[in-house]
Amino acid sequence: MPKNPSRWTRVRTWGVPAGAVLAGAGLGAGAMALWGGGGDEARDGLAMEDAGTQTVTVGLQTLEESVSASGTLAAVSTDALSFEASGEVTAVYVEAGDVVEKGDVIAEIDTLQLTASLRSAQAELAQAKATLANLEDADDDSDASAAQISAAEAQVAVLKKSVKEARSAMGDAELVADMAGLVTAQPYEVGDVVSAGSSSSSGSSGGTTSTQAGGMTTTASSTSTDSGVTIVGQDEWTVSVSLSEDEVAEIAEGNQVTFTADDVDGEFFGLVTDIANLPTTTGGSATYAVDLQVTGDVEGLYEGTSVTADIVYLRQVDVLAIPTNAVTTTDGVSTVTVVDDAGDEEEREVTLGDTIGSYTEVVDGLEEGEQLAVAATVSGGSSDSSDTTGQLPGGGQFPTDGMMPGGGQMPTGGQLPGGQG
Repeated sequence: MPKNPSRWTRVRTWGVPAGAVLAGAGLGAGAMALWGGGGDEARDGLAMEDAGTQTVTVGLQTLEESVSASGTLAAVSTDALSFEASGEVTAVYVEAGDVVEKGDVIAEIDTLQLTASLRSAQAELAQAKATLANLEDADDDSDASAAQISAAEAQVAVLKKSVKEARSAMGDAELVADMAGLVTAQPYEVGDVVSAGSSSSSGSSGGTTSTQAGGMTTTASSTSTDSGVTIVGQDEWTVSVSLSEDEVAEIAEGNQVTFTADDVDGEFFGLVTDIANLPTTTGGSATYAVDLQVTGDVEGLYEGTSVTADIVYLRQVDVLAIPTNAVTTTDGVSTVTVVDDAGDEEEREVTLGDTIGSYTEVVDGLEEGEQLAVAATVSGGSSDSSDTTGQLPGGGQFPTDGMMPGGGQMPTGGQLPGGQG
């Protein structure tokens, strides 16, 4: 399958032994900028100049290929809340932008009407019970007496339900957060008149609204809205991206993902959780929706944050790999220039494995720790090449302990093609 130009390759140095560093420059992500093959495209379009010869130390590397796409963060958990009782807002404790815990009180409404409704329902129930008791005392076993007692029992049952509802309405006078998260919308202000299930402002025009609370009717000039309090969870995030048919053919559910965002320090990680079976066609171009799940506890993530997702579809861990342009191949025979401790050079035949981006796996002919002479190039105008040791192009350093700045942890699940995790 032809490679899509949006794919890119990088070399990570997670867990690389001490012997896998360069003599004079690191054999890692920085080495891509020094010796990366593939012409100017593979070197971010920078003009390259001959910089002589570098000596590198052969070491174990982690090589990977990725598909890159952009998307926005969406919270897995969101909640919309509104008052389940009617009345005037008397207190507001939380505003938009605040973080709440489950059980926090967001706002309260006046309980005078609710209390009056409860007392009225309780009084009616007491009267119905007294009536039932009198009928039972006067029961003469006639059909008429039995019918009166049955009707009184039904009335008591109805009024018990009314009392229960009135008590529940008293509890609904408080709007309580039922999940932890960031409050992104909070429309209530003190003095607003609300009706059950919606918010309204007593200071706005829009007609007369009649509301009921436990059997009592009130009238207020208000404008009802469908909005209420919105809480967005801060501990689980998803990202949806679109990939071409060629790109989707490379990836699989469970592939690991590396995320970056302008507003977040360092990288954070995730997994591919779903790949659409059917494409979406726009302007004659078909793309597939791919869902990604952020893993670990990452600080500084917010709803709608733009992220770049690199889906790793091929990874080879702890392989002996060297810069591809350290190899000379003539008539099917591949050789490298080995430098001994005295500085003497030896042309040695090697057996090669896969080439991933700018690096090639060495199957036979070299050992970890040996030195190679490599024709090195650096970008025009750049300074000392040793500054790139162990770093990404642009200065971003790879983690060496599996942990990311801000607490984001590399995922441990998800198998990649070739059995490498």
